Amino acid sequence: RHFGLSSKLTLHACANPMLDITNMPVALTQPKRPCGGGYGVFLTEKRPEFQKACEGLPRKSGFTAVTKMAGDNWKKMTDAQQAPYNKKYADAKVQFDKDMAAFLAKGGEVTKGARGLRSEKRKARVAKKKKDVNAPKRPGAGAYGIFLAENRAKIMQSLPAGSKVSDVAKVAGETWKALSDAQRKPYNEKFLKKQEEYKVALAEYKKNLPEDAEEDEEAEDEEEEEEEEEEDEESPLLKKARK
Repeated sequence: RHFGLSSKLTLHACANPMLDITNMPVALTQPKRPCGGGYGVFLTEKRPEFQKACEGLPRKSGFTAVTKMAGDNWKKMTDAQQAPYNKKYADAKVQFDKDMAAFLAKGGEVTKGARGLRSEKRKARVAKKKKDVNAPKRPGAGAYGIFLAENRAKIMQSLPAGSKVSDVAKVAGETWKALSDAQRKPYNEKFLKKQEEYKVALAEYKKNLPEDAEEDEEAEDEEEEEEEEEEDEESPLLKKARK
């Protein structure tokens, strides 16, 4: 007859009254810090609903569609409608502080979260190898990145001499927000085209990679997807204009 670990400990305790399993150390679980503000709570509760609405889309496209749908819905809500979610987040923060204090009082040691661990792994890989200058560059910043690249010079010329990079970004962001869906469409199409070109170039590039180097590249891709999922839970009010 097979017994689990807890059953074995119980049987052993019965055979040996001197062993008190109630005093055995219990592994402590570090509390998870709430993030994303009221929007994070809203997204967590509504995510299944948005995912259902986006069924049938490829994983990456579906993720983007869910993010956009959640952000758009949140922005349309009044302060009164957002208030319950903001309160839940505030309550979660208070509870987290209490749980963390109890965790530390019991001898718990704070460890880095998933994002911190990924950062350490990335640094280790960078130390292990230098970035291959021949590797294709992943297109970033979405359609907004295309818009910014094409209009940066024009925006700089419209600003007073000595303007900072942040000034350019601010004007670009405001201009992008003012564009209609029809006006953004060409930039979206250009970005999608760049993504497809990148995938083709990356596949060709990986054909000539040693096995361990290819594994590193795949790990980096997975980490970027995980980071995007975490950023999805941040408040859209705190995101850059490109979102």
